[in-house]
Amino acid sequence: MAPSAPRSGPRRSRPRAVAPALPPARRAALLALERCLRGQDIQAALDGALAEVFAPGKDARPGNPAAALDAALATELAYGTLRRKPTLDFILATLLRDPGALPAPMRLLLAVAAYEILFLDKIPAYASTHWATEQVKTAINPRLGKVCNAVLRRVADLGPGWRDEAFLRQPPLAHEAAPRKAGQADGPLFLARRFGVPRWMAALWLDTRGPDHTRALLAATCEAPPLGLRLRPQVPGAMERHAQLAALPSCVGATATGVALAAPPPDLAELLADGLAVRQSLAGQAALEALGAASWPRPVWDACCGRGGKSLLLADAAPGTVLASDPSARRLAGLNAERRRLGVPDVAPFRARAEAFSPRHPLRAILLDAPCSGLGVLSRRPDTLLRRTPQDVADFARVQARLLRHAATCLAPGGLLAYVTCTLTPAENEGQVDAFLTDHPRFHLKAIHTTPHDSPLGEFFFASLLEYLG
Repeated sequence: MAPSAPRSGPRRSRPRAVAPALPPARRAALLALERCLRGQDIQAALDGALAEVFAPGKDARPGNPAAALDAALATELAYGTLRRKPTLDFILATLLRDPGALPAPMRLLLAVAAYEILFLDKIPAYASTHWATEQVKTAINPRLGKVCNAVLRRVADLGPGWRDEAFLRQPPLAHEAAPRKAGQADGPLFLARRFGVPRWMAALWLDTRGPDHTRALLAATCEAPPLGLRLRPQVPGAMERHAQLAALPSCVGATATGVALAAPPPDLAELLADGLAVRQSLAGQAALEALGAASWPRPVWDACCGRGGKSLLLADAAPGTVLASDPSARRLAGLNAERRRLGVPDVAPFRARAEAFSPRHPLRAILLDAPCSGLGVLSRRPDTLLRRTPQDVADFARVQARLLRHAATCLAPGGLLAYVTCTLTPAENEGQVDAFLTDHPRFHLKAIHTTPHDSPLGEFFFASLLEYLG
């Protein structure tokens, strides 16, 4: 029989004075996940949690040699649990009579401990079970300690068996957004459980990409992407280091100035601090390279610059002014700080909404790195899975169409309009471009790029280059 909470209902109890401290990596991961589930961006939540847990005076202060390992484990637990959360929720729901009867902090704790047991080979299952059970007994409800222990032991017994098709094709459970019907789970629900995405997303990709393509894309969402670096050609020694990094066995991809590494190089901190390199997705770099960004005429307007990664890339790629606009003062402050640190004078940030800004003179090049559903970068931003709905795709498509229409009015004859997204939905990608070209016959398609579905980079971009014939 599946374990369940006591019938009288769980009551939160105060931690006992003799309670052992929750290990710092788990403490930081749980704190970050709690904040993320309340709406905070996972990286910001993790940064805050690490600063709090590893603050001076704490047991895991920075002077402790084990602190770096603890911080790395906290990062793996936070991101890994998010990447696998729908899968973990399904597995735990099969082992609990009524998961909703448990306190929310316990459900999250069970998910983190189950992630350790099922996906981290170097941590013994008994160790994960022990810290989780002690935390439940001392900080949540001592009566639920036995439930936690029993469930996690069953998770350990299940082991790799959770991947078995018979297990994954069980009939829909109460918490799953699936058709209520007898018999086995349908194809989208099976893939949703196997790869940890919402059922609607698996169904969308099956409908638009086919089964083999869908499996490859979904598998990529489950794994941490490689480290993307962009080397800066104008900095002495940068391109020599690029050649060395591209020759490493850990290099899984390279462009003219970028690399993707399965493991960080020993001198990563120095490369970043000295300005030889910046962190940047290689899939994103490849998208701009495919559109010939280095040869775009200047000035170029990066209309949705965010923190300015692509603005800085454009400035490093060729001389000339890069106008960088964004409605967020916080993001522009980050861009300003980074361009000053790197010594990039040609980027001119300013605050504006892309559809509300009109240049004094028509421009010859515009980059529209459009707001999108972000379904192509789930491996790096797994918290997107918590927030996206099918309606979001339609909403983003409307925004993108409006931005494209406005950008078209800002171009000079012969001007270039680059449209880029980090998503996979046809409505936001190919369909968006097709509709624009139908409505704007004076434009034609010069180039189009999509990250291959079998790419080892784990991130997927769409990019197109449109020319205004005047």
